[in-house]
Amino acid sequence: MRNAPPILALTAALVLASAIAVAAAASPCGQGLMKAQDAADIRGVRAQIEIACPCATFDGSSPSNGRSSFRRCARTVILDASDGSPIDGRIKLRRECAAMVGGIAHHSDCGFDPLTDRHPCCKHSAGGRNRSGIAKASKCLNTTVQHLCPSFHFAFDACSGNALNTCNLVGTTTSIASAAEPLNTPGTAGVSVTNPKLITQFGGSSFSLNNATYTRFRMDGTSQPDAILILIPGFEGGANDFKILAENLIPRVYVEQSLVIEVWAFDRRSNQLEDLVGLNISEKRLDPQVGLDWLFGSELGLALDPVLAAGPNRRAVFYDSTDVPFIANWTPLVFARDIDAVVQAADAVVRNHNVFLGGHSMGTTFTARYAATDFNPGGTPDPGYAKLRGLVLLEGAGGSTAGAPLTADTLDRIIAKYDGGLYGAVKDPGSPGRCVNGTTACTIASEGTDCGAFTTPKCTLTTTAYPIVSVLGFNALNPRILASSEPAAIQGAYDPDSGLNITQVDQGTAGNNAVAMVPDLSGLTLINGGGPTTVEGGIGTFVDDDGLISSLAFFVATSVGGPGPTVGGRLTWRDITEGIPASETPNNGPPPTTFPPLPGVWGQEKEVTSIARLLESFYVGNTNFTDWYYPASGLSVTSVTGQCSNAAGGTCSVVGNSFAPCGGPGMTQAQADAQCSQAISLDSTALTVGRNRPDIESLTQAANIDIPVISFVGTNGLARVPAALVPFGTSIHRCTAPSCNQVTDRVVDASNPNPAFPTLGDVAGGFEVFVNEGFAHVDVVTAEDGPANNVIGPLAAFLKRNTQ
Repeated sequence: MRNAPPILALTAALVLASAIAVAAAASPCGQGLMKAQDAADIRGVRAQIEIACPCATFDGSSPSNGRSSFRRCARTVILDASDGSPIDGRIKLRRECAAMVGGIAHHSDCGFDPLTDRHPCCKHSAGGRNRSGIAKASKCLNTTVQHLCPSFHFAFDACSGNALNTCNLVGTTTSIASAAEPLNTPGTAGVSVTNPKLITQFGGSSFSLNNATYTRFRMDGTSQPDAILILIPGFEGGANDFKILAENLIPRVYVEQSLVIEVWAFDRRSNQLEDLVGLNISEKRLDPQVGLDWLFGSELGLALDPVLAAGPNRRAVFYDSTDVPFIANWTPLVFARDIDAVVQAADAVVRNHNVFLGGHSMGTTFTARYAATDFNPGGTPDPGYAKLRGLVLLEGAGGSTAGAPLTADTLDRIIAKYDGGLYGAVKDPGSPGRCVNGTTACTIASEGTDCGAFTTPKCTLTTTAYPIVSVLGFNALNPRILASSEPAAIQGAYDPDSGLNITQVDQGTAGNNAVAMVPDLSGLTLINGGGPTTVEGGIGTFVDDDGLISSLAFFVATSVGGPGPTVGGRLTWRDITEGIPASETPNNGPPPTTFPPLPGVWGQEKEVTSIARLLESFYVGNTNFTDWYYPASGLSVTSVTGQCSNAAGGTCSVVGNSFAPCGGPGMTQAQADAQCSQAISLDSTALTVGRNRPDIESLTQAANIDIPVISFVGTNGLARVPAALVPFGTSIHRCTAPSCNQVTDRVVDASNPNPAFPTLGDVAGGFEVFVNEGFAHVDVVTAEDGPANNVIGPLAAFLKRNTQ
């Protein structure tokens, strides 16, 4: 999206303000210009009803807790919200919507005795009419098409309104024990927790972080799943990255393919360090002030909110890098074992072992590495791929077995990092680096002397446990930047695009707001030049694929519409449902014929992700959209960063691909340095076998991966063309699944019809790549299920075809 000229924006603002005033006075509830705001207001009032009239209290145990009492309680809240004076100064409701909310409350199971077994029932008649209500389980039968939804209290929430009016999805977050017990990690034998921040968050020193966590998205009321798709988020991503994809995919597969599937969204073990207690309270109440106080109340000089004072009686814990140096021991193999715990849990639930694994962006690397891992090195192979029916790669290349052989220097540095050098370099960054014992200071230049007493005399340079990124002197990426999206998104549930974003709201005195007072949030001043925004205006500017932030951090790029007019001094946002001028979705040219594609992005740009729907993903459930403490240090164990002496043509330093020629005409320094850097992608044989270190990595099975693969790229994203998947396709075995013909190669011809669009094995060869024209990097998992979406349909067919 491109910004509108100032004079047009001003004119649009005046017209919009006038139109909204007229619409508010005349429109029926949920129609016209008030449609989006009415939906938000209804959410806010319903949250107040659930606080004042909780179903757990109105359980039918007495007249005061019965059905009539619940309805009276709900009616009181509705009248309070619609009397012209907002509840708590923020929750309001147009009178035109009062009857609708009353009907929502009426069609709920609140106030009934649980023994009567009443729940929402979603009905679809043979004539195509969808209805909903509350019924006894014994009465919600398949006389037409009926679905009992016992996880919901309100029929309004339960019923999808799709072709069969199925139940909506429920998401449940679960943690299970992992077999991975890395050194120095709480929960690993012999580790004593003394850090007061950890003790505060976890309520004592006896806790374990050796867990695998996932959010299970399933259609309520269904039986044993026919298939389970486990999905792994990418860089800085959390389980809710896949919330919209799950909501689009699961009912479509059920309606069109008669297949019951579930999506299990993986959270890396680093997500356990996110202190979400107060944010979950804020979510339940839809009260962003509670979330703001939880995260930033100390810097803002706020008295602890009474809701927080009632328990847990504290504010959020944030960790500096040196608080959590054990992240340095969370290696790719640790995460493969965590993923394996979830795969085994899914296999125990699903029918006939129909477990699929996939990922988005960097999550495709986790996916490919899991498939290529031997979990029983030295014995009968126990490969990850053998536990799966297929792989799903979303806007990521997965990896390959190609590349120059690892040098002895690279292998030595990997071993030194793993055996203690990296942990020490993160734990104590007070020197350029640490030797393998983790305590002896060193530099690369003098490592022969500094580390000469050790078997592996290599220096591991200081780094941080998780990414901390500054841009132009501003804090652009850190845990607090990521956390700040949650109270704002909670505000957006009832006030998406009118009030000032909660992070900019002054708390008591002028200038006392989170963006101004919390140094870690300085990067947010890059949004709208630091000017006022609504929730959608702020978050939309941050993630939009045409914005400044996404130009610096492609991994957030999402096509969510564009800037709207400035109303009341605040930048608003124009969602994809509110009209997108053709001039703001340019055509970037025809498909490329070269790889890498030149000039880069191509095709007709599209706006496909609704920001209104995306906001929920930032906070709903006991997870979120981000990974505050992405474990970059531990994931770097199997890589070494080299340096080229001259980008125009030089020699690699002693590190990595040491003394090899590097650089060339037109190369940047980064490109030349990359020629000197080395990393283990999908084949660790030189380390696993050659150095007998399967404890570091066990990637020996890539060439044997014989299961189907489906991939999706966005032309405005990262992968862009099918050729991005060729290295992975040429690294793995032919497909031997029943859906393949056993003889077609994964990549039939890498240069025909051209290097950007090679001939692939497709269904017969078990290697499909689907292009999504105009999609940005994140769109492949967040786009609406419309005509432009070339993910949901092919993925549904892939799951159906490969479910046995």
